[in-house]
Amino acid sequence: MLLDNFIDGKPVVVYDSREAKSYVVRYLKKFDDITTVKRPLEIADYLVQSAGRTIAVERKRASDFLASVSDGRLFTQLEHLMEYEDPRIILEGAIFTRAKSGRCYSIDSLGRALNVKRRSKKQPRATWSTEFFVHPHALISIFEKMQDMGIKLILTGSAYDTADTLRYWATRGSKREYLTIRRKSKTFTDRDRQLFLISGLIGISTKRAEALLKAFGTPMRVFNAFLEHPPSKFPVQGIGEKTVREIRKLLTSNLVGVRGEKLTEYEFKERIKELNDILRKQEILLRKKTVPELQALLREKGLKVSGKKEELVKRLLKAMRPEEKVDAERFVEKYLELMREKTEFQRVPKRLRKAYERLKDFTSHPPAGKNT
Repeated sequence: MLLDNFIDGKPVVVYDSREAKSYVVRYLKKFDDITTVKRPLEIADYLVQSAGRTIAVERKRASDFLASVSDGRLFTQLEHLMEYEDPRIILEGAIFTRAKSGRCYSIDSLGRALNVKRRSKKQPRATWSTEFFVHPHALISIFEKMQDMGIKLILTGSAYDTADTLRYWATRGSKREYLTIRRKSKTFTDRDRQLFLISGLIGISTKRAEALLKAFGTPMRVFNAFLEHPPSKFPVQGIGEKTVREIRKLLTSNLVGVRGEKLTEYEFKERIKELNDILRKQEILLRKKTVPELQALLREKGLKVSGKKEELVKRLLKAMRPEEKVDAERFVEKYLELMREKTEFQRVPKRLRKAYERLKDFTSHPPAGKNT
């Protein structure tokens, strides 16, 4: 996925959807010399282009940094961040240590002035710190590990300072053609390219892409799996119904208004289902009625009213004329449309062909071709 690096002549800072309500984004939008773009980023919180390289930025307040050390999230995030050419972490606030107690403390921001009545901005301010059970030696080791990995650590004092730093990186570099959203340039194997394709889907990380590829074999079979399997019964663990529905919508939505000459297999199946639904519409409506309601309809037609509900429905359907049971105009229109767009290998079920022969005389549509 590529994004033009300059919009209206201005450099672009891409921010993750989850950062949309942060103060950093609010400040970025006030700068006139850059353009901000929201994107769902799988890795990093911000992306900036500088001197032909993509800067991937993970923003962490001091308390969040220590919390992610405690629960282990930081190490996974660092590994993912390495997928970009220029990985960086912005640390907002301050961290200090107490070796004797084996603790670390964070200060995210300065507190209020001690004497609010004084107008001087240089008066002492109260600060609030948060204690974390992270040993100072562990923190030193983490900073050394980041240095060995080539991840730069940038310190800022507030959300505004973070926004100003991102702006500085975006505006100081020379103009380049593209901003890479997902990965750094490297020599890809065919397997890497397959994982790259699959991980572009909504909610699919590299780990899930590997699981999908292992389950179905090829990217094409993975895409087909999202169209063929019911969302509530998708066979790969960890991929929920909501994710499957979103991916199915993404794969099947025509967002450019261009209509293909021939139907894909999924589109063909959907058209067949639509025709079957048109044929069964009256039957479905009758099955929703109660037995007394069905008996009333049978009396109007002078038919026998005794029997089980299933028998009553069948009796009513049998007594109806074809044009009463089915919207013939719509069915024939959709059938002819299907016949024009299907491939020579896609076979229309015999039931639908017979239904067309029965209903075509009730419409003004021209007959279909012989390719069924």
